[in-house]
Amino acid sequence: MLGRRQSRALAGKPRVSTRAGNRLPVSLPEQPSAQQNAPKKAQQNLQHKAQRQSQQNLRRAPATHRKRTSLWYALYFPALPDTRIADPHANAQTKPHTKQHDEISLISLVAQQCQQISDYISLDGNDALVLEVGRSLRYFGGLKSIRQQIESGIETQLSHTNFVQAVAPNASASLLLARTGQQSVIARPDDLRSRLGSIPTNALAIDVRVRKKLANCGLFYLRDIWRLPLPEMRIRFGRHFSDYIESCLGLRPGLRQRWQAKPVYHDSVDSDHGLYSTQQIINVCEKLLHRLEDFLKKKHLCTDQLMFVLDYGSSGQGNSDHDTGGDTRHENITVNVRKAERSARLFLLLLETQLTGMNFAGEVYAITLHVTHFTLFKPDGGVQQKTRGHDSRDGSQLLDTLAAKLGSHAVQRLLLKPDYCPESATRMVSYLTPPSEESLLTGNSVTINSHNPCWLLQPPRPLAIRNQQLHYRSPLTLLRGPRRIETRWWQEQGIRRDYYVAANTQGNLLWVYQDLAHAGGAEQNSTAWYLHGFFG
Repeated sequence: MLGRRQSRALAGKPRVSTRAGNRLPVSLPEQPSAQQNAPKKAQQNLQHKAQRQSQQNLRRAPATHRKRTSLWYALYFPALPDTRIADPHANAQTKPHTKQHDEISLISLVAQQCQQISDYISLDGNDALVLEVGRSLRYFGGLKSIRQQIESGIETQLSHTNFVQAVAPNASASLLLARTGQQSVIARPDDLRSRLGSIPTNALAIDVRVRKKLANCGLFYLRDIWRLPLPEMRIRFGRHFSDYIESCLGLRPGLRQRWQAKPVYHDSVDSDHGLYSTQQIINVCEKLLHRLEDFLKKKHLCTDQLMFVLDYGSSGQGNSDHDTGGDTRHENITVNVRKAERSARLFLLLLETQLTGMNFAGEVYAITLHVTHFTLFKPDGGVQQKTRGHDSRDGSQLLDTLAAKLGSHAVQRLLLKPDYCPESATRMVSYLTPPSEESLLTGNSVTINSHNPCWLLQPPRPLAIRNQQLHYRSPLTLLRGPRRIETRWWQEQGIRRDYYVAANTQGNLLWVYQDLAHAGGAEQNSTAWYLHGFFG
């Protein structure tokens, strides 16, 4: 038994288990006193206070990089004729004998002039355009200077000076002001409701049926529409109308298609001495074609037509395509491909095919390459490759070579049309017919009918009947049929035929039919049977 003092002494010491003792550090650092912590806490408080003060000052101070507000300048020509004129910018880059007279509309000519002010220009029909001038105010020194630049440019390019100008924070509002004849400037988006409220609803660029609905509801001005909630207006008048109203008020960002000038490529090489052989001309044209290929790859373009102009100088004599006065002679050589390409190797092959066998009028002192037809380059492969045709590139180049050798009009292709009448289901078109025009001619996609031969006779040839048997060079044997084709019953000359596959003793497979619309009852006379085609 321990005494009271010994027990009190042991009780005053902390009891630490062996595991807890193992976790304790061997030597504990000395804790700083409260007097030593006081300066550090004061410094931390001062730092936090300074940070809070700086944040408040930044919030109160104006932003150094404010977002630039958009400002759209609209031009409306009420009586602008819808005519096309020669592009003066394209002709200015070419020599007099290489003028191509690329026609553009008058509104595009105004857009070319406005490119000096802004790079974002959008056309609105053939009589109006809009350009973004918010980023150009500081450069030109204000809106007044921009207006003077636009007016002077229009007066120099067009004799037609009757136009309306309007400026607003968005393109839809500026075009609406210009088309209603209000030459005003709205700089702030908050002023759009009050300034646009007096415009009648029949002047809005919306559907005629929606205008009638607005008139029937008693909404004759835009200020009447401002009183309606937008969700209810969307339900009553449609989504397109509500989107248009929101774009006019600046509540919806309007994405407009950017107008771009038509690209024109022009390059020429002058020779100190005359080029008299075909190989010398080809060597010079090869340099021009490689430059063109670099230009097309840089711009992601391709072309289907090239024009080379050979300048014979003053010593050339003979035939010439363009005579500009004096003794200077020129000759044009056009290289065409059906599918737009950008390969200098292919163009050089076609040009060499055309130059082979040509008689030049003299020594060539300059060669000019001029290209005006451009399309966007679409590489092969990817998802779109499944929807394209299965014609090979080598076959296309072979046909291009034949067209260059024989002439583009000498090579023709068979075009299918959606028609049940066999003689109207095909059509011969020029080899250089672009695919866009083919879709207009054929309408929907057409598949080849394996039962019909490709070689048809125009018109069908009557068959003779000898000894109660069809005869073509020898007696015919019907192998397969009949297959009835009956169409165009709504016209005077309807088609009602029974087609058969027949063969003669010479081994020819023929496509014959019996004309039921003109046959005399059940009798098989000589005028009721016709030969329509041959199977290969």
